[in-house]
Amino acid sequence: MDYNNGGASPDPYGGDSIHLVCDYCGSADDYSAEDAEDGQFTCRTCSVVHATQATAADPHDFPATASISVRRVATQPTPKLATRTPAPAYPRTPHAPARAAFDDFGEPTEPRDFAPGAGAWGQPEDLGARVRERYVQGLQVILQRQLEELVGRHGASALVCGVAGTIWLRWVAASKVFDDMWACQVLADHNKHSGGGDNKKPEREDDNIFPQQKDRRGVEFAFLRSLRELLPIYSTLAVSFLACHVAREAILPSDIYRWAMESKIPYLSVFADVDRLLGSPLHLQSFSLDAKQLFRPVKVIGAWQLEAAAGSIAQRIGMRLPSVNFYAIAQRCLKDLSLPVDKILPHACRIYEWAMPAELWLSSNPARVPTRVCVMAILVVTLRILYNINGQGIWENICEERRNTGGGADPHSSSPTLWMLDDSNSKEFSMGELLCAIEAAYDKINVMHDYSSDLRSYLKYCKEVVFSGLTCSTEDEHLVEIFWDMYKASEDVNPKVHVKSQSQGVEERAITNGVNKRSRDGTFIEASFHSSSSGHDALQILKSEMQDHGFHYMPPRKPRKSDGYLCYRRRRLSGGFVYVAHADYYMLLRAFAKLAEVHVRIMHISVLKLESRLAGIEDRIERSLNTLQSPSSTTKDEPRPVSD
Repeated sequence: MDYNNGGASPDPYGGDSIHLVCDYCGSADDYSAEDAEDGQFTCRTCSVVHATQATAADPHDFPATASISVRRVATQPTPKLATRTPAPAYPRTPHAPARAAFDDFGEPTEPRDFAPGAGAWGQPEDLGARVRERYVQGLQVILQRQLEELVGRHGASALVCGVAGTIWLRWVAASKVFDDMWACQVLADHNKHSGGGDNKKPEREDDNIFPQQKDRRGVEFAFLRSLRELLPIYSTLAVSFLACHVAREAILPSDIYRWAMESKIPYLSVFADVDRLLGSPLHLQSFSLDAKQLFRPVKVIGAWQLEAAAGSIAQRIGMRLPSVNFYAIAQRCLKDLSLPVDKILPHACRIYEWAMPAELWLSSNPARVPTRVCVMAILVVTLRILYNINGQGIWENICEERRNTGGGADPHSSSPTLWMLDDSNSKEFSMGELLCAIEAAYDKINVMHDYSSDLRSYLKYCKEVVFSGLTCSTEDEHLVEIFWDMYKASEDVNPKVHVKSQSQGVEERAITNGVNKRSRDGTFIEASFHSSSSGHDALQILKSEMQDHGFHYMPPRKPRKSDGYLCYRRRRLSGGFVYVAHADYYMLLRAFAKLAEVHVRIMHISVLKLESRLAGIEDRIERSLNTLQSPSSTTKDEPRPVSD
């Protein structure tokens, strides 16, 4: 509201009235000091509060001297003494000219938030650029930490770092998060989902312009959701594995998954170190997303999905990949199973070079069998060929001997190793030693995480990894310390009994009728069917295990003069198809399946597929040889016989 030219200051002691003109409705009226409410006047026509306030004292009461001038001090900006056009009823647009920011005393003329610069977050495109820059830089730091751990802790070559850097840059470019239209597309999708619907209130004309404050949080999360879809956090693990694959390292996707779960490579709790490694954002006052919201993963994808993600990245960036390093991976698997590498690996490499199955290349199809399973299948076929494992009943004979000699309590304590045999041993005895060595190695394969070993390790894992970055009150921290001291005190009283009870609990959870029911990444890992406290027949437990995994036990074959390679097929039983197998063959399957961390049926399907491919290659070779021999065996004039 404006003064008229003859207006005087409001007099709280009953002086002259003041004539005010409303800026919004244009009506003019005279007001007295009694009309002021809380020191301000209200328009009688439109009920708008006037900018002029009533003072507590009359300035004319002060004596006027030559060096002092009387001037009114208003808490609001003093309007000009001129008639102005009434202001519009809606707020000022961002493109309208703003008022002077400060008055004569250097104080702001408009209320501000407590945090400096909290409202100065600029245009939405600028906000998207800040979120994108922080997110991409944070993922690069996480990837760098993962590569450092792979090289320094897990023995990968330094070539992995250079390969991963090239893959990462090409992957970021292929994601198109740095395109000019990315921010506009995200804003359009956000406005479409947030502004759509029949129950929305009618919007005014200025609502089409991006709001300054009310939708900032939602827009930030819209940018973050788009970045997580185009550049997911697990892509750092996929790029790390892809770099190891290109660098010909014997590192499997199951290794990356296990190390990420056990925090042996930074992934689950690395968000707590991003701010320290990357530094605070430049626009910290206008950046409300913290490192936990940006970089904390929801879960760790399994080994199967990790390999598919790596193949998808390679396909997206147009990268031609080699096959897996069969020699290094097969050598590692044979060492894990304590088998003679020099005797088995050369034959396995011949089958690999001869067949070259397509399953040895990475694929973006998440439903395809992983590459490591194909490597295990080649090793299974090699062992069957070298040691003639075709259902002769060798494992049944071993179980019978153990039952007669009373060696069921510790079945592999007196089993000699395979590489200690000489050439004078019979083939049957070598086959039995092979099965005993595989059984002993099967029991030693550890598929459990390190934090599952005892309660202390699990609590430490939860504190440092699962609940990393969470804060609690002082009372809660004190209560946690009290419980922790109570646990350590009870553990220190009798540590032997404590460890024994924990080991018995783990054994009871691990073995249920000889089969481990725990699943991980869609896999079912079997436990050993031998236990020190069990006196059951090992062969009966093996049959029960086969039945639980969809296999039908086949009794040993009758002795034959020439035992050829036996190919297993499905059999229809009780209205459905089941897989049939002998005990000797199943011993190989379950050992390699546990090593690859897949289900036994998946391993069996991969073996059947490889056998079918090898049979097809042999059939084509045989037909080619017959074609080459037929011209030499017949004359040109002699007609060839025609089959009916």
